[in-house]
Formats: sequence, structure tokens, C-alpha cells
Amino acid sequence: MDCDADNAVGSKMETSSRSMSRYLYMLGLTEMFIYASYNGVIGLESSINIEGGLGTTSVMIVYIVSPFSCIFLVPFIINFLGPKFAIILGELGFVAYIASNFYPSWYTLIPAAVVHGITETGVWAGASCYVTYLGKKQWKKERRRNEGSSLSQEALIYQYLGTYYTMLFCGVIIGSGITAAVLLGLQDHGVPSKPTNGSIINASFVVSSTLQYSSSAATINATTIPWIVSNVTPETKNPLALCGSQDCQADYIYDSSEDDLDKFHPSKTSIYFLLSLFTICPLIFICLQAIFLPKASVKDDQSPDDLLLSTKTSSIKDEDSKTQPPTKSKQVLIKMKLELKDTIRHLISPLHLFVAPLIFYSGIYYAYGITEYTRAFVSCSIGVEKLGLATGVYGAFSIFGTFFGGHVLYRVGRLKYAIAVACWHLGTFLCSNFWQPHPNNTWVVYLLGAFIGFGFGIKSNMLEGLTAHYFRGTEGVAFTLKSCIMNLGIVAGTAWSTSLCVYVKIYILIGFLLFSLVCFFIAEKLFLKQKERLTSI
Repeated sequence: MDCDADNAVGSKMETSSRSMSRYLYMLGLTEMFIYASYNGVIGLESSINIEGGLGTTSVMIVYIVSPFSCIFLVPFIINFLGPKFAIILGELGFVAYIASNFYPSWYTLIPAAVVHGITETGVWAGASCYVTYLGKKQWKKERRRNEGSSLSQEALIYQYLGTYYTMLFCGVIIGSGITAAVLLGLQDHGVPSKPTNGSIINASFVVSSTLQYSSSAATINATTIPWIVSNVTPETKNPLALCGSQDCQADYIYDSSEDDLDKFHPSKTSIYFLLSLFTICPLIFICLQAIFLPKASVKDDQSPDDLLLSTKTSSIKDEDSKTQPPTKSKQVLIKMKLELKDTIRHLISPLHLFVAPLIFYSGIYYAYGITEYTRAFVSCSIGVEKLGLATGVYGAFSIFGTFFGGHVLYRVGRLKYAIAVACWHLGTFLCSNFWQPHPNNTWVVYLLGAFIGFGFGIKSNMLEGLTAHYFRGTEGVAFTLKSCIMNLGIVAGTAWSTSLCVYVKIYILIGFLLFSLVCFFIAEKLFLKQKERLTSI
């Protein structure tokens, strides 16, 4: 499967030089609102369905099922039905998962997670393939109009992917804004007797601080480090001492009588209203995609795999001594076998094996953001009602990171850029690990969201461009396997979420970060040698 094989995206795409960017914005804007709904729900899972780890487990199930779909289903869907069909199918899986949260239980959320997992990769692999194709097509048009253009195909693809992911990450801000408005606006509806999370934390701190101050006021030290070590003394009880890196889910999520779980639950009215919005909006934009987004169909006569297919079918004709060509079902079967062989060949290639650790790390980093940051740092420290504000900051800096990466990466080079990304991630993990949450420094939660979001943005753009550049001619398989391996990383990150303390997970992430960086250096050398070998032929 090759993104470049999709040479017929409709006659309209050939009529205007602006068609490529028009379709890029059409895809990006519709997916922005769909992803807004999905991201709003996925960020709440580890909080609103915290009992027994149901929410985190459902996310893990999604990404356990997804790798099988990556290998055995999505490549064939993109190849036979086109990336547009794969995108829409994956988005319908989003809707099914969101709707299951109206009645969350092991019998509703887990089956919906399985359905979502089967279709989930279609969105990311299909969209990446579609955007890469648009970039290649636009580059060819620019070359025809201006043969002296210095813009490389790689640079244009980076810019297109950067534009697409910038729009996609805008969905994080939109979803977070809706979440914050609904949860904060309706926090007193449906549960009038229950105090808000913020009032619980503040009241606890005021009472404990007052009692301790009255007994030993002179011992309070007024000169302390402002945010890494907060205003906490042995005489002052800190109600947030077990938040942040010190959070250990296993200590409380399996006891339904735990009062600590109250701070993770918004009012029923607010959550039902929010889920209604997040179910209806994606359906509207999926319909718009189905109507207005051109279909990208594969031209059988120009795909390299089809040349092999014609050889196969001719040999079948010679062996069977038949004048009639093979049946359509037999052709499909032969083509599926060829697709599977290409997928396995790509999977075990040395270049892909050394890129895979970086993709896997990307998955566990993403899992850290949607499980640990949202639960242990946000919901635990400032309350679930303010989760939308924190994820809004996260989303805004993801956009900035993507935009920054798209315009800087190809100027500074891949190696320098990768080192800078690794340093940023390492600094973020160290700040997260050594910050001590306290009612006087909860603003740091938003700062950490900015750090994590920017780190996700600069990393995502690098991986997408890297996949398109390293594996030219096999982008469809490459993007599909990238999604598959990233999903395995998300499985690992969500699987240990309920059993390990946050500080342990941070040390694991640092280890994977350094290991993946070393593997990337080796992959870059392999790619350069491969490039030199091809140019010398």
C-alpha cells in the first residue's frame, strides 16, 4: 500500500492549484471538531470512571485491540476502499466509545472499547496517508509551474503535516473549553449536597493550617522555595501530599467507600450534558466529510503491488490453462497476501526496528498525558471541574509545539532536533517528579500542562515527517505500523497506570526516552547509508 499510488482523488483536484490546500483544510477542520469531542472524553476517563480502574482499563483495551487492526485490517481498507473510508470508519468508532459513557460499566465500556480499537487506527493512518499524498501532489504542481523552485518535497510534506496537526490539536483546546464550561457551569446541579473539589481542598487546608498555627505559630518558616518545595512544614498538614508524583492509585481505587474518590466525580447533570454534546457534534462533522471530502481511490494500474499481482495472475492462468482471468475474489485474496508480506517485510527491516523504540516511547508519553497528568496532577490537586482548563493549556501548547516543529525541524536537521526534544522531555519529567503539590502552588499544574503539551507537539510532528521521509514509496504501511507501535506504547502506559506510583512511571519514561534516542541515532546512520547506496546506483 502506497500513499503515492492514490493518483485519482477526483477530477476537481486537478482543476485548481489551490485544491490541495483546500482539501487539507477541509479534512483538518472537520477532524478538529471530531477530535475535540473524543479528546474531551478520553481525558476524563481516568477520573470519572476511576472505580476499579474502569476508565483506564477501557483505554488500555482500545490500544490492545488496535495493533491487530493495524496489521490485518487497516492496510487493506486504505488500499481497497481508500483513506477517506478508513478515516470515517475510525471516527464512527470514536462516537461508539463516547456514547458508551452514558452508562459506564464493564459490560458497556469494554465492548465499546473493543469496537473503537478495531477502527481507531483508520483515522490516524488514513489521515497521514491522505495528507502526505496532498503534499506530494502539490509539490508536483509547484514544480510544473516553477521548475526553479527550491522547495523540497520533504519540506512541503513537513509543512502540510504541521498544518494538519496544528488544526487537529486545536480540537484539544475546543474540547477542553467545552469541558471546562460545562463542568464548572453545572458543578452544583444534580448534587447540591456535595461540596466542590476546590472547596474540599481549601477547607481542609484552612482548618489544618489554623489548628497547627494556633499551637505553634512561631515555628512556621516564611522563607521557602516558591513552587518546587511549597510552604509545608512538619506542623502544617498538606491535603495534597499524595497528589502529583506521589499518587498511587492502587491505594484507593478498589475501595468504593473511599471519600478520596469524590474529588474525581463531577455532577451527573454536567457529565450527561457534556456527553450529549460530544456525541452529536462528531456525527454532524462525519456527515460533512462524507459529502464534501473527495474520495481518494487507488489506481490499480500504477501501484507496484499490482505489477506483482499481474505476474501472479498470469502464472495462475498458465498453470490452470485457462483463457479467463482470475475471479475478482481470487485477485483480492492474492493482493491481501501481497499486502501482508509487504507489512511483515517492512516490520522487520533494520531501519524500522531502530525507529520503533522512538514510536513506542511516543505512545507511553501520550498515555502519561491522558492518565497520570489528568488524574494525579489535575483532578487530584485542583479538582475534576478544572480539568478542562488544564487540558486547554495542554492543547494550546501542543499546537504551538507542532507549529514550531513544522517550521524548525528541516532547518536544524533531524539529529539536533531530536536532541532538543529529548532535553525538553527530560526537563519536564524532572519538574513533574520533584514538584510537591500544595494549595499555595496549584498553578504549577497549568505550567506542567504547558510543558507536556509542547513536548507532545514537537515530538508528533517529528515522527510524522520522519515516517514520510524514511519510508518513501511505502508510506501507507509505514504510517499504519507507526500507529500500531504507538498503540502498543499506550497499552503499556495504561496497563501499569493502576499498579505503579507516578514517580516510578516517570523513571520508566526517562529510561525509554534515553534508549529511544540512542536507537534513533543508529536509524539515522542506516538511513544515510541507504540513501548513499541508492544515489550511487
